[in-house]
Amino acid sequence: MTVRLHHDEVRIDEDLVEQLLRTQLPDLANQELRLVPAQGTDNVVFRLGTELSVRLPRKPSAVRSLLIEREWLPRMAPRLPLAVPLPVASGEPSGAYPFPWMVCTWVSGMPLPPGGGLSAGDVDTLAAFVIALQALETTGGPQVQPGQRAGPVAAYDAVARAALDETSALTAAGRIEPDLVDEEAAASAWRAAMEAPAWRGPGVWVHRDLQGGNLVTVDGRLSGVLDFGGLAVGDPAGDVMAAFHLFSAEGRPRFRAAVGSDDPTWVRARGWALTQGLEALPYYLDTHSGMVAMARRVIQATLTSH
Repeated sequence: MTVRLHHDEVRIDEDLVEQLLRTQLPDLANQELRLVPAQGTDNVVFRLGTELSVRLPRKPSAVRSLLIEREWLPRMAPRLPLAVPLPVASGEPSGAYPFPWMVCTWVSGMPLPPGGGLSAGDVDTLAAFVIALQALETTGGPQVQPGQRAGPVAAYDAVARAALDETSALTAAGRIEPDLVDEEAAASAWRAAMEAPAWRGPGVWVHRDLQGGNLVTVDGRLSGVLDFGGLAVGDPAGDVMAAFHLFSAEGRPRFRAAVGSDDPTWVRARGWALTQGLEALPYYLDTHSGMVAMARRVIQATLTSH
């Protein structure tokens, strides 16, 4: 049984998935099914046999993301330099489960540990992935909406400030370590992102969640990227923020140079990365240790670099 993360998520377990496979995709139903230990926040993932995975949205708001992946990943995968989960079969809503779901290829490799980062040797590898993604044709692609990462920064101001206030309240209550979030530095970093010039170029494809939980390695080197639920067309800062999630203080400038980030994009990226950590920390504090580890890492990285 998966841990409940959201107030509006539906019940998903192995029995349900076996039933869905038997009734909708019987050709795949005879393969071994097992829950993936490292779970995402929008989808519950099961491994199916050795070559496939089953992904089921946890909540209504995650359905749109799954449909975006289902439509766009088959077009993109051949032009991306890292392995990605390729949709191979689709399931539809039923009386047993209310949302669409899908079967994808399994991306082999070892997931990064919670809150983990990449080695300096992977700077160019990840940068090449970001550049290749940005180079893809965007016609017809879903646009980042105001109030989402990689959209207009000003539209996120109320959410960012609320996240800092909630984190500060938990710190005052002794539930978060007192030296993690310097409130003045955090407010200053976000203010700098608000004041930075907006992206004026054409929107580009952005993954928007290039953090450790969505990457896998083979023999210690980056080999695959997972969870394209945030895939959209928007501000490149939405992927430049990976520098603060994944690289050390020494690796960040190399990544910045490799992806060609200008000063305003770098400042916006730092603000987005900080707010992602500030939102995730209180929200998942009692339910998802991996997201908490991610939050701690990226908060520390953004504030020490500010």
